[in-house]
Amino acid sequence: MHATPKSWPETRLAYAVRTGAATGLQPLGPGHYLAEAMMRLGPVKSNGMDLRGADWPEIDAFARVTGRISDPWEAETLFDMCRAYLLGSRDGEDPLAIPPVDRGEAPDLGD
Repeated sequence: MHATPKSWPETRLAYAVRTGAATGLQPLGPGHYLAEAMMRLGPVKSNGMDLRGADWPEIDAFARVTGRISDPWEAETLFDMCRAYLLGSRDGEDPLAIPPVDRGEAPDLGD
């Protein structure tokens, strides 16, 4: 929802909010803190030539400095969330792309 299709002047989320369209976003429940941590960390970084998901050194530093996550499974989940965010953002650049909520499948993270 944060992607901006190449021919659009705004993100899909901004468009949905402006037009009153349903977003299809589900409530996050008790894991909402991981989504908040991902957005605080910044899920996408530049490597000078392209974008990439946040990597282990950044996640480790974020966890140590903020205390928002402490367990290894949380770090792994945050890593996977950042990669999925990047892939979804790239997919979202295509105005004809099927939104992830309508795909009914987990993204392939290349593991």
